[in-house]
Amino acid sequence: MGGYLTQDPAIEKWVRMRESTAQHFRWSTRNIRSIGFLGLVIPAGILYFAAKYNNQFHWAAKGPSQPKSVEEEDA
Repeated sequence: MGGYLTQDPAIEKWVRMRESTAQHFRWSTRNIRSIGFLGLVIPAGILYFAAKYNNQFHWAAKGPSQPKSVEEEDA
């Protein structure tokens, strides 16, 4: 019932590299670009939109007929 398991050397090499990625990390243009995008551009974009649309919408306890934006309430 139990079968014979063969080990593929390429897969074993890949597994060893995945387990020790910190030891094999090198700063390259691609890594710098990825880290900069994920660590700076995305958080800056979220901060920009959060600051821009802060207090513009009032979603709490609003029914379908009540206005959701500040401008609609003032008009």
